[in-house]
Amino acid sequence: MSESSPFLAQLDDPERVFDARPGTDPCVLLLSRACDTDLEPVVRLLAGAGVRTARLNAEELAATSLTVTADGRAVRLNGRPLAPTVTWIRHFAPSAVTDGCPGTARTAFLRDSWQAAAGQLAELSGTAIRPDRPGVLAQLRLARRHGVAVPRTVLTTDPHLVRDAFDGPRVVVKAAHHHFVEPAPGRLYGIFPTVLDRAALAGGPRPGPPVLVQEYVEHRAELRVYFVAGRLHAYEVGKADPAVPWTAPERLDVRALPAPPPEAAAATRTLAAALDLRYGAFDFLLGAGAPVFLEVNPDGDWRWAERRTGGTPVTAAVAAMLAALHHQAVRELREHAP
Repeated sequence: MSESSPFLAQLDDPERVFDARPGTDPCVLLLSRACDTDLEPVVRLLAGAGVRTARLNAEELAATSLTVTADGRAVRLNGRPLAPTVTWIRHFAPSAVTDGCPGTARTAFLRDSWQAAAGQLAELSGTAIRPDRPGVLAQLRLARRHGVAVPRTVLTTDPHLVRDAFDGPRVVVKAAHHHFVEPAPGRLYGIFPTVLDRAALAGGPRPGPPVLVQEYVEHRAELRVYFVAGRLHAYEVGKADPAVPWTAPERLDVRALPAPPPEAAAATRTLAAALDLRYGAFDFLLGAGAPVFLEVNPDGDWRWAERRTGGTPVTAAVAAMLAALHHQAVRELREHAP
């Protein structure tokens, strides 16, 4: 049989080379929480496409076994040898980690150590998608530099001292960081944006925690734009109260848009590039003028919008993004294999 026959030519096809050596199981590594149900349909889609996944949930870390060699070429997770191709860190909160002894130095050390390990796992992957982002003030400054409309915003420990910084009758008070705190693992306390009359900004006996005070922008709806590896998926959202997405999601009025408004699309792409994002959930207000940018969340959830509208475009886009990054990393592993 000729060496140039189609049968023997298979031996020259890199797509038919499979690495069966111990310690190499190329997979997408997902670091999140057990309650992060957005990832479940993504994992199913990836499995259907032949892409393996591994998942680390913050609540389960006290019983998790992990070994990583110094050169980063061998990872063993709960006895399973892995070669992480893509690591996505989202909702991976140290406050969810517990060993049954909350409030002890041992638990604090466990949380700090796993936070460090998560960062090092991301470093040795072919691609890392992290939740790192600048604070809201930095995001708003960046948007303003790029000509994107933003609301006037102040970070303060004394809201009553900044009443005169705003012209309108109402303001919004927001957390300076996350919308949830977790004093005990598994118990999330929500602290959501609150709309107040500007005159109601009252002083306290001493400075409180830093909060964001923002001008209230009149709007007919909010706009959520998901940026997924260059693709945009938009939803128009109506709600009676800022806390509704968490406290009463069934009262949300959500409408899928065929495309975001052109100005919002341009702003999303500009800011995603400036922040070097592969994924981000961008929030805007839609009123009489240009869309007003509020913030971007690099681990923002999307299934709530899909459930209300009946489609799964963001889920499909996320799975496609992870699969493409995985296949790229696998090709690079093959090219550099000894």
